[in-house]
Amino acid sequence: MSKEYNIGIYIRLSMADEDTGYGSKAESDSIGNQRMLINRFLDNHLELSHCQRSEFADDGYTGTNFHRPQFTQMMEKVKRGEINLICVKDFSRFSRDYIETGNYLECTFPFMGVRFISINDGYDSDDYKGTTGGLEVVMRSIIYAAYSKDLSVKTTSAKIQMMKQGKYVGGYAPYGYVLHPTIRNKLAVDPEAADVIRRIFREALEGSNTSQIARSLNDDGIPTPGQYFKSKHPDKKKFSNMSEKISWETVMVYNILKNLVYTGTLVSRKMKSCGVGSKKRVVNEPIIVEGTHEAIISKEDFELAQKVIRGGGRNPTRKQHDYPLKGLVRCGNCKRAMTRRKNKAGIRYFQCIHSVNNGNTDCPVGRSFPEMDIEKVVFHALTQFLALAQKEAIQNREVGDLRKSAIKECADKIRTLQKQNEQHKASKLRLYEKYAAGSITKEAYIQQKAAADVKIAENDGAIQRSHERMKELDSETACSDEKLDAVCEQYADCKALTYELTHAFISAVYIYDLDNIEIVWKFKDFLTTSEGEAK
Repeated sequence: MSKEYNIGIYIRLSMADEDTGYGSKAESDSIGNQRMLINRFLDNHLELSHCQRSEFADDGYTGTNFHRPQFTQMMEKVKRGEINLICVKDFSRFSRDYIETGNYLECTFPFMGVRFISINDGYDSDDYKGTTGGLEVVMRSIIYAAYSKDLSVKTTSAKIQMMKQGKYVGGYAPYGYVLHPTIRNKLAVDPEAADVIRRIFREALEGSNTSQIARSLNDDGIPTPGQYFKSKHPDKKKFSNMSEKISWETVMVYNILKNLVYTGTLVSRKMKSCGVGSKKRVVNEPIIVEGTHEAIISKEDFELAQKVIRGGGRNPTRKQHDYPLKGLVRCGNCKRAMTRRKNKAGIRYFQCIHSVNNGNTDCPVGRSFPEMDIEKVVFHALTQFLALAQKEAIQNREVGDLRKSAIKECADKIRTLQKQNEQHKASKLRLYEKYAAGSITKEAYIQQKAAADVKIAENDGAIQRSHERMKELDSETACSDEKLDAVCEQYADCKALTYELTHAFISAVYIYDLDNIEIVWKFKDFLTTSEGEAK
């Protein structure tokens, strides 16, 4: 009887392979044609034609890593046993990372009992049971990985060339513009948002500073760029977590007033990657092309508006200092980062300035929270956290030692009982030899044999119970958190609050008031009474 399969059809199309009419890839690489090819293959195989199918399609995701939503969803179903066969068009659709592909084919899928079929590569894992896919599979994967890197370089080069030609290569248009409906890689003015851009520049030219402009936009209920995008594209993930409350900030106004795109100029490639596959980006000499699209603001008005920007720009030579609470302190109301400032006396303090231009806010606008006071609260909470974590670590080690000791006792008992059973079986054999030789009567033989069988049965029961106990002990989740234990050991002797200490343990510090400070930990919260809250 053939095995019943639940089939996962996996389809992928990267941005470099797009086939929406502008790409150069063959039609067979489109989502629709991958689907048709796979379903036709399954329909033509009697063993698979009747099986239940689920489709997972990642449209616009690279194959060089596995950070893909539909792939992740498919693997979750594999882990739950809901899918036991995965079918793809070819290895490159599954992944272009030959090392990870090999790991899935040789370790993950065999362990989970999942059959894997790559149609165009003629690969079926059922043909390689007990072995790997061989050199052919490895070579194909290496070629796909090399092709992916080469494609990445060529795609980047093509985009740079397009930037130099004044073509827009971004995925979304900047605020004030939309992607041109008929001309690809060109921006067109969005009338509704463009009116807001003109208003901001007009108010700047009338002498208003960025704070005053932000306040007037909030008073008139003008949606922020993020909220405007969200209203126009509700199906997109970008800005999906943004608050519904309108709150223009000075930095938003500043960025608009500094953006040359509103003069019809494209500024591209201000940052560049350090290499194929690298996530690190460094500052790059930008590509600037004028007159690429319709301007919203004249160059003359743009230059005049720069005068309202405090200091004419930011100081690129200013040194960055890492202080203990850097990047952690947030407003308890709006959840956004608080600003660190210094008064004339040299005392550092934190303020929520995000809602300073919004008259309808619950944020503590204008209130100052001394850095020293917050640091005292945080350091006190950290010392408590460390003490409790270390105490639990000791308890966990003791529990772990007891568990190991119990497992060893079970193993020792099993070995002893197995040795006894061997002795009882040898005794039975000697009894039979005596009976066969006529040294003992049949009644004596039967009686002594029955006694030996009872002891063997008792030992077998005890062995079974010991095995079950060992299995139970093995299945228990480890009490200790190795990562937490390592961090606690590293900072056990800290006498003062440091940047490294706070960022090792804390995700955020929310300020509601000086007597109401919430600390969000990176690990299990050991502080009782008020979970994660130090008062």
